[in-house]
Amino acid sequence: MRKLLLAVITGLVLGCSTPNKVPFTNYTVFTEELRKDLESAGIPLEKVQFYNDKMLVIKREGVNPNDIGVTSEGKISIQNGKSVHTITIRPFTPGVSLSAEAGKINASWDDSQQDKDGIPFVITGNQYYLSTTEDSKINYKDNLYDVQSGVGARLFVSKDLLKQVNSQRETLKGRRVGGEN
Repeated sequence: MRKLLLAVITGLVLGCSTPNKVPFTNYTVFTEELRKDLESAGIPLEKVQFYNDKMLVIKREGVNPNDIGVTSEGKISIQNGKSVHTITIRPFTPGVSLSAEAGKINASWDDSQQDKDGIPFVITGNQYYLSTTEDSKINYKDNLYDVQSGVGARLFVSKDLLKQVNSQRETLKGRRVGGEN
C-alpha cells in the first residue's frame, strides 16, 4: 500500500511540474564560424531564430519623476514610493536579431515589438555571450538594468538551421616544387 501511495504522489508531483530546461539536443550554440557560413550562404541574421541558453532576469529600480517633490523645508518627498521593473526571459525563448556588427549581435525577445535596440551579445572565443558591464548591468530600452540572473548566457540556434547551410571544407596538403607531392 505504501509503495502504491508513493507512486501516486510521485506521479502527481512529476505530472504537475513543468520543466525549466529545453534539451540541448534540439539546439546548437551559435558560433562565429556558423555566422560566417550563414553570411556566405546569403542568409541574413534577421532571418535566423535565436534562443538564449540561460534564464535571464534583469531588474531596474527607480522613481517616477512626477512623484518627486521638494517641501518648503527643502526635503525631497516621494509620493508613491519606488518602482521596480523586472524582466524575465526563460531558457530557450525564441528571439530575433535586431542588428549586428562585427563580433556583436543585438537580440530581442520582446513580443510587443517595442524593443528597437535589443540586448547585446558579443563574441568571446568563438561564441556569443551576453554583454554586461563589470558590475553586471545592461542598457535595455534606454534604461540601466541590473542582471539578476543570466550572466554568461549564450545565443543558440535550432539544429534545423544547419540544414540550410551548405558548407564545404577541405584541408590542402601542400605542393612541392617540381609538381611532386
